[in-house]
Amino acid sequence: MRFSRDRRGQSVVVGTVILFGFLIVALGVFQVQVVPTENANVEFEHSQAVEDDFGDLRNDVLRAGSTGSTGSTQIRLGTRYPARTFFINPPPVSGSLSTEPTGSIRVSNATVGDGAHPNAAAFWNTTPTFPTRSLRYDADYNEFDGAPELVYEHSVVAAEFDDAVLLRTGQTVVSDGRISLTALTGSVSESGVAPQSVDPRAVSASDTTVPLEPTGGNVTLELPTAVGNASRLADRWNRALPAGATAAPNATGEAIRITLANGSDPYRLALSEVSLDATGETEPAYVVPVGSESAAVGETVAVEVRDRYNNPVPDATVSFGGENRTTGDGGRALFEVNETGTVVAAINGTGGPTYESVVFDVAAGGAGVGNRFDVEWLENETVQIPPSGRELQILVTDGQSDTRVEDALVDVSYGERSVTGDGPDNFDVSGRTDSNGTTTAFFDPSAANTGDEFYLYATAGDDVDRIVGQIVDSGFNNFGPVSASDLDVNTEAQSQEFQFQLNGSLAAGDTVTIDLDDPQSRTGSGNSFQVDYRGATGSSSANGDVTVTASSESATADFTASSDIPDGTTVTVTLSGVDVGSNGGQNDPYTVVFTRSDSGAATETTFGVN
Repeated sequence: MRFSRDRRGQSVVVGTVILFGFLIVALGVFQVQVVPTENANVEFEHSQAVEDDFGDLRNDVLRAGSTGSTGSTQIRLGTRYPARTFFINPPPVSGSLSTEPTGSIRVSNATVGDGAHPNAAAFWNTTPTFPTRSLRYDADYNEFDGAPELVYEHSVVAAEFDDAVLLRTGQTVVSDGRISLTALTGSVSESGVAPQSVDPRAVSASDTTVPLEPTGGNVTLELPTAVGNASRLADRWNRALPAGATAAPNATGEAIRITLANGSDPYRLALSEVSLDATGETEPAYVVPVGSESAAVGETVAVEVRDRYNNPVPDATVSFGGENRTTGDGGRALFEVNETGTVVAAINGTGGPTYESVVFDVAAGGAGVGNRFDVEWLENETVQIPPSGRELQILVTDGQSDTRVEDALVDVSYGERSVTGDGPDNFDVSGRTDSNGTTTAFFDPSAANTGDEFYLYATAGDDVDRIVGQIVDSGFNNFGPVSASDLDVNTEAQSQEFQFQLNGSLAAGDTVTIDLDDPQSRTGSGNSFQVDYRGATGSSSANGDVTVTASSESATADFTASSDIPDGTTVTVTLSGVDVGSNGGQNDPYTVVFTRSDSGAATETTFGVN
């Protein structure tokens, strides 16, 4: 036998080599074509996610500037590719996030108009500017060539491409006669793959607006920009601005100049400063009086210290004729005057510009030493007021003993916080406190618009309390359908259900009060009650607590939300252990009143005893 001529195994070897070659070629094609395509998809999705992050950060900055709240947003700087056993990935994508100074915000051809104190106008006439920064994001993608750089500035997120600029959000700088400008400060410099948190904090929140009127031309805003192509950016701003406002790059291309149409009404200017790194302090710039600049001996005078953004400055020192006082959270300081003449309230030392002081004229005839009262609004810090108006409760207590004070004189006033319409025609108060130390004030919004906000002040003796009144639609934070189940006559320990539907969510801690005074009242002695809730306990279908308070003449059931309850929810409150007297003692149908603590909205229903 001649083995050298045996070729029976050659075809198998050749086939194996060919198959292995095809496998290598396929793997190579997958590595060269499929892996880059899949990685490009990963990078594109990451680019979209970062745009979403920037939108969230933009909202946190605006919220901090308008309300003073502190937010936190994570920016997903980079991304990693999915693991692949037989293939090679490039290094993970690294992104960078950094701030860059761009210049100062400027407002030209404008002066503070009527309605503001002369000190506010005098400070504005010094032509203040507001240094600001832009926040930029860029990523080193391996495959995705079309990714833009993102820039946040002046309420917009701009996507900067090689040959185009797009706005990924709307603008809030100009809208409905209002100018809102936020200076961005602080330093951010992050790079890498891991997400990084950015925590906007209000250095100066826009608590106060001032009226702006044109002088010698149209009101003009100059907004410095970090976007390289200012012309294309201005085109996008033109599409976002309301009618009558136009945008164009300035002469150097380093800023966008917005020219506003001059109307019959002044613009309301709101300014704020937001820091991205928790640095920055607000400084006193000018001072204005709270109330009259005339007083009598024994009365209390008050001032409000404001910064360059027209917002209150807490913990500022005010000298009242040489005696120092420190402002509270609302930027206000009080001083009791005890002799006739003039009292000068000054900040930043004496002898400064006129806008750093207020002169009070003090006449004789006061009541002597002012009352040491504590005055308090018995309302939420922000109270919602429907177009029909709302009655608000005020409490006065003795500052030393904390006892309630009867017959204390209470004054109320209001100031604009953020408005587009007019204020109330009047703000009425009952005048003096009752035996419980309380009185009421009725705020009628008159020609104010929905969304307008006012500072509401209550003053008694030497104390002032402030809350914010927010004008809401009549249907906002109201009630939908309500009901109360009927009861059986002459039966003890019954259960009764009360249902109410929410129009507008109910926040955690807010309360719906069910007033049961009408059925609780006695009709005689012994057991001849109409309906008796004194032994009742409560439960609810929603996440909240029910508290029953009852006497022989009145009863209430309070439902207090433990967590936020969404708009449209129907809540069932069940009272167990309700006693009902004899049929002859009944005077049904009985009225039940539901009242919301957040808006003061009230509605009612009835039930019978069968």
